[in-house]
Formats: sequence, C-alpha cells, structure tokens
Amino acid sequence: MSEPYSPPVAQVPSGAGNNQPLKGNGFGTAALVLGIVAVVFAIIPIVGFIAFILGPLALIFGVIGLTRKFTKKGTSIAGLILGAIAVIIAIIVTVMVAAAANSVDEALNKEHKIEYIVTTTGPAKVTYWNGDGSSNEDISADWKKEVTASGLSFSTLSVTGDFTADTSVSCEILVDGTSVSKNSGSGTAAMASCSGSSSDTK
Repeated sequence: MSEPYSPPVAQVPSGAGNNQPLKGNGFGTAALVLGIVAVVFAIIPIVGFIAFILGPLALIFGVIGLTRKFTKKGTSIAGLILGAIAVIIAIIVTVMVAAAANSVDEALNKEHKIEYIVTTTGPAKVTYWNGDGSSNEDISADWKKEVTASGLSFSTLSVTGDFTADTSVSCEILVDGTSVSKNSGSGTAAMASCSGSSSDTK
C-alpha cells in the first residue's frame, strides 16, 4: 500500500524574523530638536545658560535613541552632535562675556592721576575740574596741580590772562603721565583751554 502524499514544508530563511522595517525614533527626534534649540541659545549672551540645560538633555536623549532597536539612528546622532556643540559654544561665550565684564569693571574702578600744567607770563586765572566740581585759582607764575580720579573721568582746564596787559598763556592736561590735551594763547586777556578724558590715553 502506498503512503499518503505530504506537501513539502516551506523553509523559512534563517534570520528572516529580524528583518523588521525601521521605525521612527521619538528619542532621536527629541534629541535633535533639543540640540538645535540649545545651539541657538548658546550663541546669545546672558541667556546662553539655557544651553547648559538643553545641551545635556540632547545628549541623554540621543544616547537613549541610539540604544533602541529597530529605530532610525540619524536623528539620535545629529542630536548628540548638536548637544555637544551647544555646550562647547555656551562655555566659550560665557568665558568671553565674563572677560569683557571684568575688563569693564576694571576700567570703571581704575584710579587715574591727572596733572594740570599752566604757564603764564603774567597774572592769570585758572579754572579746572577737581573731580567733584570746578575750582578757580589766581596765579602770577607757572602753575601745576595734581588730582586723582576713578573710572572714565573727564577733565577740563582753562587759563585766562590779565585784561590790562599782553600775556602769553598755555595749558596742558596729562593723564597717567600721557599728554591728552595742550593749547596756548597770547595777547590781552589771552585764553587757552584744554579738555580730555582717561580714555584718550589708550
């Protein structure tokens, strides 16, 4: 007696069950978005500290996205890269802002030595800025005055000769030893005026 016919059993290729289509990666997308936003904030002074929060979050989500099976990895990798770049940029911008703020603070608090120098061939009247206000002095010979001022100080000096005789007068302002203004005049009621600031020495 013949045996009943049995149809052949189809062979399933080895590993066919693993060829699943790649799915979207929510963690990767989140990492990409956080990375882009972090980079934008990183280049803006003052608010750049936000990048120190969003950047690490992008790194974390990117790593998680890379570990998930059967998902696309491109957004996770992009998020990782952008997150790292954002943190680096934020550090650089923060250092630059801190250095600039320190430089401005030093300029505003630095003390400057201001020297007023006047020459005259006769009686004259000197008017100068003493740091707190204007001062006047009557002189009959060459004259010099030294004052101390802090920050970005502005200085003025003027000298007026006698109204009844010809006189030659001159004025000069030195800030920290550097001449920032010089002028002269001659004749009846001769006049010379000078002005300058601590920023003129740079």
